[in-house]
Amino acid sequence: SAASDVYKRQIPDSVTTIESYAFYGCSSLTSVTIPDSVTEIHQFAFYGCSSLTSVKLPDGLKTIEYFVFGDCTSLKDVTIPDSVTEIGEIAFAGCTSLTHIDIPDSVTEIGSGAFGDTRIADSGLAEVTIPSGMKTVTSHAFAGCSNLQSVTIPDGVTAIEDAAFYDCSSLTSVTIPDGVTSIGGWAFRNCSGLKEITIPDSVTSIGDKAFSGCTSLNSITIPDSVTNIGEDAFAGCSDNLIVVCPENSCLLYTSPSPRD
Repeated sequence: SAASDVYKRQIPDSVTTIESYAFYGCSSLTSVTIPDSVTEIHQFAFYGCSSLTSVKLPDGLKTIEYFVFGDCTSLKDVTIPDSVTEIGEIAFAGCTSLTHIDIPDSVTEIGSGAFGDTRIADSGLAEVTIPSGMKTVTSHAFAGCSNLQSVTIPDGVTAIEDAAFYDCSSLTSVTIPDGVTSIGGWAFRNCSGLKEITIPDSVTSIGDKAFSGCTSLNSITIPDSVTNIGEDAFAGCSDNLIVVCPENSCLLYTSPSPRD
């Protein structure tokens, strides 16, 4: 098709918006220059540009929308400007060559499955530093990033929401910073490679199935600050799992059940 035969594209300075599906399926597109005049790039704009290797997003862009770079399987390098405040749902899902991305501190929200979700498209992301602008690790933000091995959560984060790291099966350790007060339901569910996690004294609540299916987790210490541990919080973990917790928390926790 004509779309698939496009190799390089220089977008003129007169353009302010790249509409939905503008370069959809341009599988031969290797390079694109986006001028700083562009302030909006709409959903699916570069979906399926499987030969695109790098992209520099323009200063002035505020949101990376839904599936904008979905299935850009050769994309290795993305430059996100400080103007961006939101990365939308599954924006980079299927970008299997994107192993690292620098997210600026201006970003305050990361949508569900932004970097891939095993239910929709694979993720190549292996390491990530969550921007200091985020006060919560939003629900499903990194769910399904099965290749994610390292994550840095900054001071200033106060909550890890439901399923934030669900199905991150390659994640081996996580340090939760002081200041986090709640770990949501399913937050680390099925993180089967998780061997150690540090929970700070600021945490008061651990949600339902928060660590269920963490089959490599052998011990975890619950601080005195925790007053509520949700149902099946550690269900399906290692048979040798040792949970060390204060009396007021242990009373609210029952042994791991075999339920899913």
